[in-house]
This record gives sequence, C-alpha cells and structure tokens, in this order.
Amino acid sequence: MSGTTGQDDKFEELRKILVREVQRTQEVAHKLTDDLTAIGGYAEIMVMRTGEEQTPHELKKVLARAKQSILLLQDCVSNLREVQRRYS
Repeated sequence: MSGTTGQDDKFEELRKILVREVQRTQEVAHKLTDDLTAIGGYAEIMVMRTGEEQTPHELKKVLARAKQSILLLQDCVSNLREVQRRYS
C-alpha cells in the first residue's frame, strides 16, 4: 500500500504543477493578446503618420512590446518543457 501512497503523492504534485502552469499560460495568453493589440495599434499609427520624425519613436515602442511578448512566451514554453521533462 505504501507504493500507492507514493504514486498518489506524485500524481497530486504533478496535478498541482499542471494546474498552476495552465493558469499561468492563460494569464500569459491574455497579456500577449494585450501586447499584440498594442503592437497593432502602434503599427497603424506608423502607417497613418505622414511625419517622418515620429517613425523611430513609434518603432521603438513596437520593438519593446514585441520583445516583452517574446520573453513571456519563451518563459511559459520553458516552464511547460520543464514540467514535461520532470514527469515524462
């Protein structure tokens, strides 16, 4: 019976980790949606603007938001890979 308890404990630990990662993934997805919406907005502003002097500033905003989104996504994927490695 002690083997079953150990397996149950491992299963419960895995379940908790997966639930946390799924919740975090959902939060990241919402954040990425917000960031991508902002990126789209900045890009639209760049297209509509006729003044060349604003383009570098707007491009920096686009790049910063894109880099933030990429880092969030990479972190999320890394965590999910770690869970997979640990429990495969």
